[in-house]
Amino acid sequence: MSNRNPERRSSLLDVTPARRRTYAIAFTLFSLLGYAIVIWRRVTEGIPAAADCATPAAQTGMAATAESYMIGFAIAHAAALGLSLVSAEITGGLMVIADYLREKLVTPLQEKHREEGRDEANDRWRAWNRRREEAEARGVPFHEPVPYSDRE
Repeated sequence: MSNRNPERRSSLLDVTPARRRTYAIAFTLFSLLGYAIVIWRRVTEGIPAAADCATPAAQTGMAATAESYMIGFAIAHAAALGLSLVSAEITGGLMVIADYLREKLVTPLQEKHREEGRDEANDRWRAWNRRREEAEARGVPFHEPVPYSDRE
């Protein structure tokens, strides 16, 4: 969890819009892929022509073919459901890992660099102020621009 709201709690059943969108897209794509595979397999096996379906045996074969399509689509649909859930959970898991790495690695590095920058800026100001005070003590005019000014 991020520093913005470390006490944020969510229900196990809480589904974010991003996760819903990921699931819907994955489910649609996996379903279409599964349907395409079922149709491709049935077409490559050969579909009997309408004229060949005049006999009762051929009609039974057509019923079996229709049934095999339905079973194939049901299996493709179930597979799409499972793959979509896994895809949505993987993205959620990746976000958890990314958040953890950001908190443990990136944020401390940013703080360290910010502190180093602050120290450098303070050192420049102290050196400038020391030179200004020395010039003032000697009675010499001091025309050096302040640190981080446009004239520097």
